[in-house]
Amino acid sequence: MNDEIQIREYEAKYAKGMSEIILSNLYTINIQDYGKEVIDHIARHFTEEEIKKNFPERVKCFVAMRNGKVVGTASMDKVKSLYGIQVDDSTNKYLVLTVFIDIKSHHQGIGRKLIERIEEYAKEIGAEELIIPASIHGVEFYKKLGYDYLNGNKELNKDGEYVLSKKLEKEKY
Repeated sequence: MNDEIQIREYEAKYAKGMSEIILSNLYTINIQDYGKEVIDHIARHFTEEEIKKNFPERVKCFVAMRNGKVVGTASMDKVKSLYGIQVDDSTNKYLVLTVFIDIKSHHQGIGRKLIERIEEYAKEIGAEELIIPASIHGVEFYKKLGYDYLNGNKELNKDGEYVLSKKLEKEKY
């Protein structure tokens, strides 16, 4: 049996596994910081059907696979607004979204592999900066990967998230 993690691009066939992982994390971990009402509101966006409908619209979505089973997901999309301000399409800033790992697989390097793949892809397309709206639970994970508070702001935003960012170095060819 091969326990190695493979990072693959999103396909609709992964939506059910992604939904299960996301909802499990929301209702087991994130609910502790945000409460049931907030999590119920967020969870509506992560049913299998909603993932199939909306994730193909994102710039890129990856899944982590182990033994043919989805064990994690992360995606990125273009920054369209920041702090309620519309952002010019020409900016090379991208959001890292929906980073979730199967609860039984936490602390095994899967999240790190997904973020590394996102960063690699972001550099390929010329992104200059990645921005992550991080949950209270997730902020320390991103800080370990070199992300820091956007503009030094260590306050939670209106959605109860910390906003972190990382400038990307240009690929040298």
